Amino acid sequence: MVSTDMRTPEEVVAAAPTADDPTLMHTVIALFDDIIDAEHALTALRKSEQPSEQISVILRERVLSETSAVPQQTVLSRVVASSALEAVGGWLQGLASLILPDRASYLVAGPIGAVLATIREARPPHPSRVNKDGTSAQDPTRQLALALAAFGFSREESQYLEQRVVAGSPLIAITSADAETLRGAHGAFSTHTAVHLGLARTESSVNRTAARLLLTGPQTGGTVVIADAISPLHRLSESMSYALRRIDFRGREVVDSRGMPLGKVSDVLFERHLPDERGMASKAGQPGIVRYLILNYGGMMRLTRQRTAVPVERVAEITPSRIVVSASKRTIHEAPRYDEIAPLSRQDEVRICAHFNVPQYWLETPTVEQAVGGA
Repeated sequence: MVSTDMRTPEEVVAAAPTADDPTLMHTVIALFDDIIDAEHALTALRKSEQPSEQISVILRERVLSETSAVPQQTVLSRVVASSALEAVGGWLQGLASLILPDRASYLVAGPIGAVLATIREARPPHPSRVNKDGTSAQDPTRQLALALAAFGFSREESQYLEQRVVAGSPLIAITSADAETLRGAHGAFSTHTAVHLGLARTESSVNRTAARLLLTGPQTGGTVVIADAISPLHRLSESMSYALRRIDFRGREVVDSRGMPLGKVSDVLFERHLPDERGMASKAGQPGIVRYLILNYGGMMRLTRQRTAVPVERVAEITPSRIVVSASKRTIHEAPRYDEIAPLSRQDEVRICAHFNVPQYWLETPTVEQAVGGA
């Protein structure tokens, strides 16, 4: 998987085949001096309609103190909304905040970020080799270099890229089999003053693994701590298709076990079925897995309405006209508010599950499909 091509990225991209070949993939990678240049490059990629699931971002946020409670450091949906990546935060796929053994927090997205979270091999820096800012003086973090090597970059280039990211340089990459996509990304990176451009051939099996991780959300490899991650859920209002009609509960009245009205369903959050090892969608024609019903209640005016995400585990019965949930009006009104604009993060979901006293579905295998089977 190590690239030995001595041509420049411009020469390699220019010579790339014009026809798509899913078995022949490349990753174009760029480093920037500051986050503003990186955001401009990402905005250009978005405007050119580059596939967001192929875009990787690695950005070092800050060094944590030894007394930091790592799992409580960030609520990623709020971090993205208030960061310089606000313009593209809702577009990037697989956004997550990772804590690496160098005691720094990294904002990651896309295929490389998803693979980075699974890297198990690590060598924590010796206490005598830690700088005042918490970074390692001699030992690299290694996880990032290993993730880049998995995408085909040589050991030397992977270590160089890792050192630059640890020092604060934003990294952006795009992995694709389409030559025009690669050329477009290379042009965007060059236009927005990338200080380093690289290209490597990427095994299709690595890309398939990353694609699956983007669908399910990041999975920790042990030494990497997932402080938070954007939930890999889809809104029915933005994803409607004929195949999903079975889970379209929008507009149905929601009542408690005594039949008292609680509100109406305004949206549904669901997971798509995972592709198989060949990249083909499994259970073709069947809907995704419902995770939450967005309950709309309150005043008649839009500004006075309240919304909350009700876990599907609280659904007791579904009929063509209404949905019965095992939750009281008080429980609904005291639940965390659902924000249609800010992305739902795993920490948001943890609070929702704790409030409704239901298991965290991404850690277990709840029988949620039984809840929608009678729709």
